[in-house]
Amino acid sequence: MSRAVILPAPGGFAEIDEDRTVLDRLIGQIRDAGCDDVTVLTRPGTDRPVKATQVVSADADADLAHLGELAFAQDGHLFVACADLVASQTTVAAVLSDSSRRSGVLVGADDPSAAPVQVDRGLVTGPGPGPTRLGGLAKVSAAHLARLERHWPRRSDGDAFEGVLAALHARAVPVHAYRTGGLEHRQVATADEAREVIAAFEAVDMDAWRLKHAVKHDDDLFATYAVSTWSPKVVKLAARLGWTPTPITWVSIVLAVGAAAIFTTGWSPWYLAAAALMYLSFVFDCVDGQLARYTQNFSPFGGWLDMMADRSKEFLLYAGLAAGAVAGGAPAPAAWGLAIAALVVQAVRHTADAWYGVLLDTAVVRQARRRESAPPAGRAAHLGERLATASEQVIGAHRSPLYWAKRTIVAPVGERWLLLAVAAAAFGPQAALTALLAWQLLALGYTTAGRTLRSFAARTAALRRPDRAAHRDDGPLGRLVPRTRLRGDMAPFAATAAAVLAAGGAVLAAALGAAPWIVFGLAGLALVLAGAVARTDHEGILDWYIPAGLRAVELGSVCAAGIAAAVSWPVLFLLLTVIALYFYDLAVSLDKAASPVARRDLGLGWPARSLIAIGAAAAAVATSPAVATAVYALLAVYVAAVFIGAVAAGTIRASRTAAA
Repeated sequence: MSRAVILPAPGGFAEIDEDRTVLDRLIGQIRDAGCDDVTVLTRPGTDRPVKATQVVSADADADLAHLGELAFAQDGHLFVACADLVASQTTVAAVLSDSSRRSGVLVGADDPSAAPVQVDRGLVTGPGPGPTRLGGLAKVSAAHLARLERHWPRRSDGDAFEGVLAALHARAVPVHAYRTGGLEHRQVATADEAREVIAAFEAVDMDAWRLKHAVKHDDDLFATYAVSTWSPKVVKLAARLGWTPTPITWVSIVLAVGAAAIFTTGWSPWYLAAAALMYLSFVFDCVDGQLARYTQNFSPFGGWLDMMADRSKEFLLYAGLAAGAVAGGAPAPAAWGLAIAALVVQAVRHTADAWYGVLLDTAVVRQARRRESAPPAGRAAHLGERLATASEQVIGAHRSPLYWAKRTIVAPVGERWLLLAVAAAAFGPQAALTALLAWQLLALGYTTAGRTLRSFAARTAALRRPDRAAHRDDGPLGRLVPRTRLRGDMAPFAATAAAVLAAGGAVLAAALGAAPWIVFGLAGLALVLAGAVARTDHEGILDWYIPAGLRAVELGSVCAAGIAAAVSWPVLFLLLTVIALYFYDLAVSLDKAASPVARRDLGLGWPARSLIAIGAAAAAVATSPAVATAVYALLAVYVAAVFIGAVAAGTIRASRTAAA
C-alpha cells in the first residue's frame, strides 16, 4: 500500500480561505489522487491541527529518520511532498497516479526560489543551472526503496526532500522528471502567493489541457497525421461514456483478430476490409493510451496489456498473411518462412531497443555521478559522439523532413501496419510479408550501426547489474555453468555474437536441406557458445546487445531444429510466438517498469527450452515428424501456461497489495 509523507514548511500553514490552509489543501489532493495513508511531519510547538496522522520532527535530519521508518514499515511506493506545495489536482495526480516501478520528482520552471536541477533524457540527474527546478513532490517506488533500505541517508544538509533525491542518485537510481507544462505549481511562503498560483492554473481550460496532452507530442508520422488528428474526439466520447483504457485495448485486439481471420482466406477483395480493420485496430491502440492520459486512469496491468497486445496483434497478422499465402497457392516453407523471419527480426529488434534505452539512461546517471567523465577515446567513440550530436539536432528540428525521415526509417509500428495493409490488399499476402521483412532488415542494419558507434561514446556497461541472469533468462542450466576463465570485457559479447552466427548458420543449413546432423551440430554449438559466459561478469560496453543476441540464438536454434524435423509450420510459428512474447514481457518491464511477472523459474530458461526443441527434432528425424510437432506444441502450451499463470498471480498480488 502506498503512503505519503508531507515534510514541514512554514508556508504550509498559510490560510487560503477561512477554514483551509495550503497543507489542508495538499492533504486533500493526495487523498483524491488515491493515497489515503498520509503522515504529516511538524516541528515542535506547532499547535495547528492537521487532517492526517501527525508526527513531531525536530529538524531536517529527524525528517529523514522518520521518512525511513515510514518508508520501510510496509510495502508500496513512498510519496514525499513539501507542505508548502500549491499545485493543481492534475499536477499532483501526475505523480501519484504513476503505479509503475519508476521513481521520479515533479519539476517545472515557475518557481525561481526552488532548487535548480539538471534534466537529461527525461531524468533528473542532480543539481544544475536551471531553468528546470524542483517542484516539491516526489515518488520513490517500492522497487527502489528496497535498494535504499541499507543505505538510507542520516544527514540531510538542511533539506530532507533534497536528501532523498541525493540518496537515489547515490545508488544510481534513474529519477524520472514529472512535468505538467502550462500548469503552474510552486512552493509558497504566504497566502497571497498561494492564491496567485491557484488563480494561474484555474484560469487554464483543464479539459482542453488534458486533451492536448493526451496526444503524444513526439509520435510517429502515420500516428500523428492519420490518427491523432481525429482520435481526441473518440477519447472524449469514450470518457463521456465512462469507458476505461483496458476495454479499448480489447476492442483493438478484436479488430486485429478479425483482420487476421480475413487474411487467412487468401487474397481477395475482402483484403480491403482487413486493411480497414487493421487501421481501426491501430486507432484504438492509440486511443487507449490517450484516454489513460486524458482521464489520468493508469494501472500497471493496463500499461502492460497495451504493450503486450501490440506485439501479439502484429504476430497474429503475420500468421494470417502466411496462412493466406498458402491458401492462395504459395509454398508453405516460403510463406511461413517469411512470417517467421519477420517475427524473429521484430523480437530481436525490440529487445535491442529496450536495452539501448537502458544503456542511454545508465550513461546519463553514471556520467552525472562523475564516474565516467573522461572524454571519448578512439575514432569509433568520437564518431559515435558526433552521431549522437547530429541525431539530437535532427530530433530537435521537430516535424521537419529530416525529423520524419529519421523517425520513419526505423519502421515504427504504425508505418509497419500501413505497409502490411496496403501491400496485402494491392499485391497479396506474400508480397506484403516480403516488403515488411526487407524494411525490418534495413531498420535493423541502420540502428545497429549507429548504436554500436554511440555505445563507444557512452562508455557504459548497461548489463553490469545483479539481475542480469534474469534478463538473460538462463534458467537452472545457466546456474550450473561454471565461471569461465575467459578474460576481457568483450568476452561475453564476442561469445554471444559467435553464437548468433552459429544459430543463423543452422537456420540456413536447415532451409537448404543440409543433413540433420549439421543443423543440430550448429544449433548445439550456438547454445554452448552463448551459455559458456552466463556467469561471467558483463562489463563490456557492447554487452547490452546480449539479451537480444540470446533471443536470436534461442529462436534460431528452435527454428532450425523444427525445419530439419519437418515440424508443422503453424506449430513452429506458434512456439516461436510464445517464446517471443515471453521475452517481450522483459522488454516491457524495462520500458514501462510495469510487468506483473515476478518470477520466471518455471519457464525453464532459454538453454533448456532450446535443448528440448533440438532433442525432439533429433528424435523425430529418427522416427516421425509428428513426434517433434507434438513436443513443439506441448512446449508452446507449457510456456504459455507458465506465462499466463505468472501474469495472473502478479496481477492478483498487486490488487491485494493495493487493497491492503
